[in-house]
Amino acid sequence: MYDGITQAIDIEAPADEVWAVISDVRGLPAVLSGMTRLEVDGEDASLRVGLTWTQTRVIRGHSGSETLCVTAVEGGSRYVAKGGSHGFDYVTTWSVVPLGADTTRLSCTFQGLPRTWLARLMLKMFSGSGNDASREAMATDLSDIAAAVGRVR
Repeated sequence: MYDGITQAIDIEAPADEVWAVISDVRGLPAVLSGMTRLEVDGEDASLRVGLTWTQTRVIRGHSGSETLCVTAVEGGSRYVAKGGSHGFDYVTTWSVVPLGADTTRLSCTFQGLPRTWLARLMLKMFSGSGNDASREAMATDLSDIAAAVGRVR
């Protein structure tokens, strides 16, 4: 099993402002520079368990689409979205922790869990470059969100 990658950034902004940006799923393409397209299933795009969307992202010059479904929400502080492809299940967790009235720690954890023998083999062979690409994309997302909300502390 793959433990995942976690990165965090401290942002000079109240937690509710940070949460407003990351929980506005329809607005994410305007914030995240690596996301080129997003389609929400259905009319209701409010962040809730069961919300599903398909996003297209460019990572290291390669474009790919994934369908994600929200599986847990702790309003104002955390949500989990799951998806999968190419023999992997993907789990992304976003967390917002107030550090003070005007400072917030935003963190993201990404896990790629292999479901098939081929995915396990690919993980052994390419985990280094895959981890590097995931870290780069995550760092860019965190910076993009910080820029949209406030200043990096």
